[in-house]
Amino acid sequence: MTDVSSQVAAAHLELIEAVSSALTLPEATPTAGTAAMLAIDQYREDGWNALAEALKRRLAGRTVDESTLDDEDRMILAAIDRATDEPRWLHRVAEQAEVEAAEQIAALILAATWGERDALAALNEMREAARAAGIQGSTAHAFVAIVEGERRLDALIESHENAQAGLVERTLVALTQREQGQG
Repeated sequence: MTDVSSQVAAAHLELIEAVSSALTLPEATPTAGTAAMLAIDQYREDGWNALAEALKRRLAGRTVDESTLDDEDRMILAAIDRATDEPRWLHRVAEQAEVEAAEQIAALILAATWGERDALAALNEMREAARAAGIQGSTAHAFVAIVEGERRLDALIESHENAQAGLVERTLVALTQREQGQG
């Protein structure tokens, strides 16, 4: 089986959930099949044509020639297979990806608080991307607030209504550990 990266699985979580649900309970929940087809169609619109075709074949019960797919597509298929076989795995992998992301973001925030320009620029780019997407009070906004000194989770969540609370909390924990020399 292809090794499944937790980051890849987390990045494609909605697609993996939709398709694995449709494969797990095709008769019991016809809406699962509809949701899977909508997700696949969105991926096709976004340029993931080979993956979309492979997923439609898989849903139809036909074999998939994985040699026509790139590594990320194969990881997504492997994640769907694993989520179909082990439904709780997907929750665990999403949680693991959040932990890994929090560790990386904590390192970035710590570097930014030390005045590293590249780290400051990266965080600012994240915030600007959220703004450009029309999202105010995002997770990226919360990260900038952490750099600026706010370390209370309740204040961060209250001030950044669109922030992912779990990721912000995990980032604060990882940051505290790094600052105390534990991480």
